[in-house]
Amino acid sequence: MTSPQTDHVTDKTPGRPVIEAVVPAWNRPGDLEALLGDFGRLDTSTCDLRVLIVDNGSDIPLASVPAVRESAERSGQRITFHQLATNRGGSGGFNAGIEQALNRSDPDFVWLVDSDVRLDPPVLTHLLNAIQNDESVVAVGPAIMDPQSGEVFECGGRIDRKTARLRAAMPSDEGGKIDYVAACCALVRADAIRKTGKMPDTFIHSDDVMWCLALTRTTGGTIAAEPKARCAHPRFDRFKTWARYYEARNWVGVAQMTKTGPIARLKRASREIALAIEQIMIGNDDLAQLHIRGLRDAAAGQLVGKPAPERTKCRRFWPWHSLDPALRAIMPSAPSSAAGIAEMHADAPVPRNQRPAIGKLLRDVGLELKQRPPEPARSLKQAIRGFIRLVITPSNSFAFVHSRAHPHAWAAGRILVCVSPQGYRIHRLRSLERLAALFGLMASSLRPLLMLTLSPPEAPPCEPVALPLSAPRPSLSIIILTRDRIDQLLHTLKMLREDETGKDCEIVVVDNASTDGTPTRLQREFPDVTVVPTGSNLGVEGFNRGVAASSGDAVLILDDDAWPDEGALAGVIDTLARRPDIAGVMMHRQHPRTGEHEWPFSRIDTRTPRWPDMGSGNVIRRSVWDEVGGYEQGYFLYRNDTDLALKLLAAGHEVVFTPEFKVWHDSPIAKTKTAKWLFRSTRNWVWLSKRHGKRGSGLAAILMGWLWAHKLAGLAPTKHLAALRGMLAGVLTRAPRLEKSIKPDGKALARLIRLKLGLR
Repeated sequence: MTSPQTDHVTDKTPGRPVIEAVVPAWNRPGDLEALLGDFGRLDTSTCDLRVLIVDNGSDIPLASVPAVRESAERSGQRITFHQLATNRGGSGGFNAGIEQALNRSDPDFVWLVDSDVRLDPPVLTHLLNAIQNDESVVAVGPAIMDPQSGEVFECGGRIDRKTARLRAAMPSDEGGKIDYVAACCALVRADAIRKTGKMPDTFIHSDDVMWCLALTRTTGGTIAAEPKARCAHPRFDRFKTWARYYEARNWVGVAQMTKTGPIARLKRASREIALAIEQIMIGNDDLAQLHIRGLRDAAAGQLVGKPAPERTKCRRFWPWHSLDPALRAIMPSAPSSAAGIAEMHADAPVPRNQRPAIGKLLRDVGLELKQRPPEPARSLKQAIRGFIRLVITPSNSFAFVHSRAHPHAWAAGRILVCVSPQGYRIHRLRSLERLAALFGLMASSLRPLLMLTLSPPEAPPCEPVALPLSAPRPSLSIIILTRDRIDQLLHTLKMLREDETGKDCEIVVVDNASTDGTPTRLQREFPDVTVVPTGSNLGVEGFNRGVAASSGDAVLILDDDAWPDEGALAGVIDTLARRPDIAGVMMHRQHPRTGEHEWPFSRIDTRTPRWPDMGSGNVIRRSVWDEVGGYEQGYFLYRNDTDLALKLLAAGHEVVFTPEFKVWHDSPIAKTKTAKWLFRSTRNWVWLSKRHGKRGSGLAAILMGWLWAHKLAGLAPTKHLAALRGMLAGVLTRAPRLEKSIKPDGKALARLIRLKLGLR
C-alpha cells in the first residue's frame, strides 16, 4: 500500500492491461474496509490492477483508520489514498480520482467503484472480457443485486424518451440498446475518457447517465451490460431525503442530451411536483420543498455542483427507541372527538420488534391498533379520497403510514406517524394549514414548470481531463482602465504588488484622459507600470488599447477600484494551465467592506461552465481576445463584459465562473445606480439582446432588462426617464455588428436570462 500521494506510476507488465480502480469514499470506514477485502479476493491474473481511494473530505481521514489500513495491506493490491479537502459528491470524487489516475499512469481502463459496493470475485474478469471482446464497447457494467434479498434489480439502464425517466434493464431483457451503466461498478476505456472528458459535475444522481451518453456521442461507441458479472449495491429507489433535490434538478441534463421534447419535459417536471404534493399531504413540507428547489435551480441553469447547504436542508427522522416518550407526550392532546382507533398501514416499514410495544402503548391510552390491508400505491380514486379526508376531517386519531406518502396515506389520521427505513416523524395535520401549504407549493412550482417545458437550460458539459500541474503556466498581463481616480488606482496597484503572483505580472494602466495628474503620480510611485494615454475618454475601448500594448499569454481585465483576493491569480493561472479548453474565467466579485456579492452568487459554490457573464476581474487568453475583437467600443461603458462572454461562447470557446477565486470591487455604482448608468446600461442591454438573441430569447431579454432597469430606478422619476430613454435608444438604433466568425444561437443569452431570473 502506498501513502496518500500522486506519484507517477511507470511499471507495466507487457501484454497485461492496466486498470486503475477509482473509489470515492466519505466517512463509513466499515464499507471501505469490506470493499478492500473484496479487492483482495479478485482474480487479477490477466491484468495489472491499481486502486485509488479518493477520500471525499471524511471527518476522520480514512487512511488514518487502523482497520482500513490493515484491510488495504491484507488485500495484496496496490492501494493509494488521495485526500480531498471537502466532500465533492459522487461525480466530484470520481472526477478527482479519474484525473489522478490518468495523470499518474497510462492505464488502459478506469474502473469506477462505489465504496458501499460488494464485489463478486470474478466480476472484474467478466467485465474485462466483455469490453476486450468487443472494440465498440466503451463502458461495461455488471448485474447489480440488492444486498438484502440477493435479487438483481438492474443490469444497465435505458432512458424513456417519452417521459425523460430512467428505466432499469434486467439480464433477461432481449433487444434494445443499453443507454447507461451505473457508476457504482463500471469499467471504462481510458482513451474514451481522454476524448470525452470527466463526468458532468452534478454532485450525485444522473452524472453517470449523462457521462455514458457523452461517451457514446463522442466516440461513436456503445454501452454494454454483462449479466455474468455481479456486484451488490443498495437499491437506488430506497427512501430518499436530501437526495430528492438532486433527482429533481439533474434529470434536466439527461432530457437535454437525449433531445426529449417539451411534452416529455412537462411530464417529468410534473412528476417532481406530484412527489412534492404527496409529501405536503402528510406534513413533510421540508421534503416537498427539496423537489421544488431542485426544479427552480434547474430552471435557472444551476445544474452543476453542490448548492448552498440550505438548498438541501431537511429535518431528521427520529430513531425508534425514542418513539414511546414521543407518543406519550402527545397523547393527552389527541382530539377527543376522533375514533378510538389507530391504524398501521401494511406498507409502513415499522420494525417487527417495535410493533408489540406500540400496540401496548396505544392500549394504555385507550386506542385500539388495527392493521390496514395493502392498497394500490397510486390511483386517482385514492388521491380523491385523500383530499376529501383532508378537507372534511381525518378518519382516525392516529395512523402509522409510509413516508413515501402514496395517496392512501394522505390524512389517514389527525396525527400521523410517518415511517421510513431511517426512523419516524410525528405530524399533527390541520386542514387549513395543509391546504395553504398545498396552494403555496403549486404557486411556487408554476414558473419552473413553464421554464423547463419551454426553455430548458443546456446540459452540464463533461469537463476535460486537466493536464498535470507541471504544464506550462501562461504569462499574465494586468490591464487597468482609469480616469480621475488616482487614489483608488494607487490602492489597487499596492494590493497587486503585495500579491505573490501579481507582483511578477506585467501591469498596463490605460489613462482615459485623466485631469488629476495620474500619469505623473504613476511614474513617480510605480515606475515599472506601463502607462498608455488615450488623449480622450474612450470608455471601454481603452481596455482594447491596453491589451494591444501588453505581452502576456492571458490578460486580467481590472477596474481601478478592484483587486484580486490573495491566491486568486495563482488559482486562475493554474486553471488555464491545466485546462487548455478554457478561454476565459470570471472571478467572484464582492465588496471589500460589506462582503456583498454584485450578484447573489452564494448559491453557487463550484466551478460553473458555459458562464454567460463577465465583469471586473476577468482573465482571458490573449489569442481568444484578439479572435473575437475584445470589447465592443460602441458600448462606451457597461454591458461590454457580458457581451464579451456571450461572444466567446458563440465562437465555440469555454467560459467558466470560479467563485472560489474572488476579486474585491470597491465600487459605489454596484449599489447605487445613477441616471447616466441606467441610460447606458439599458441601451447597451437592448443592443446585447439584439446581437445575441435567437428564437425569442432576444425579445425576452429586452423586456426583462427594461423592467429590471425600472426596478433599479426606485422612486426617482429622473431615473425612470433615463431607463425609458435607454430602452428607446437601444430599440431605435442599430446594434454594433458582430464579427463574422461569431454566430450566436441564442442559448447563451437564454441561460443569462435564467440566471438573472433565478438568482436576483
